[in-house]
Amino acid sequence: MFEVNRILLVSQNPAEEQSLFDWSLALAKRKQASIKCLRVLPAMSSSVSVLLDESSIRELVKKQTQHAFESMQDWSIQAREQGVVLETQVEFGKLFYKTVQQVLIDQVDLVVKQTDEDVKNLAHHVFGSQDMHLLRKCPCPLLLHQQGSPVTLNKVMASIDVDIESESLQVEPLNQVILSVAQDMAQADNAFLHIAHAWQADAENLVRYWNSDLSDEDMLRFSEKIRQQHLSALEYEIRAARDAMPDVQVHAAKGDAKEVIPKLVSNHGIDLLVMGTIGRIGLPGLMIGNTAESILEQVECSVLAIKPASFITPIRI
Repeated sequence: MFEVNRILLVSQNPAEEQSLFDWSLALAKRKQASIKCLRVLPAMSSSVSVLLDESSIRELVKKQTQHAFESMQDWSIQAREQGVVLETQVEFGKLFYKTVQQVLIDQVDLVVKQTDEDVKNLAHHVFGSQDMHLLRKCPCPLLLHQQGSPVTLNKVMASIDVDIESESLQVEPLNQVILSVAQDMAQADNAFLHIAHAWQADAENLVRYWNSDLSDEDMLRFSEKIRQQHLSALEYEIRAARDAMPDVQVHAAKGDAKEVIPKLVSNHGIDLLVMGTIGRIGLPGLMIGNTAESILEQVECSVLAIKPASFITPIRI
């Protein structure tokens, strides 16, 4: 089960985020977790600050801070009525930087944020620059809710990779976290759970190169053998999810994940995609995998991104 003790809700415009706050509050109550609502305001540029004296700057910062706290006052009242511990905080600086710092300071278990306002009217593009920075650098699970979409979920998809190179079947820790989180999100809203895996017979071209006498039938048999290996590894990974949700729909599609996963998301009308943002086999220090980045650029739904436990963010407190 997905353990959540501390939730960080990153707010940019509370007036437009009430439904997302309601969802976060319900999650906190269900998990007996606390919430911190963080507003990050732009820092005053040097070109502006040189035009003002110190007292004017202090007064301006004080007014901005007070206004930001007031914008979250109703949330504090709502949380108190629901018996949920809520704290509000205002910072100045870069949103992604202050957010990750707060994650490290408070040991946050889940960051919730609505997608950037500057891209909400652009077709086929959900995540803005701040979102992408968070996707690359946030060390804890990050839920980016697509602006304008309902917070209640109908269809959740978990995207996982499997290893067929090992001598024996074994579960991958990151996959298990992804499946656990996706299952938890789906069960909370009585949503349908989909599990997606893209597989490729990478050795097909190599085999044909070294043995050009192989017939199409031989290659089909070879491809089918690889497919069965992927299916066996996939079933081994998802057996716990199947036990908990027997009606889960599993998609094992042949092709590049960069093409397969966005197509599955679109074809099945997925509301939330739960995925890892670093490949199972990746370069040390890599902040986001090329495959994950390509998928994120194409999907048009909310995303819950998860890093492996070994990930270390480049941002420091």
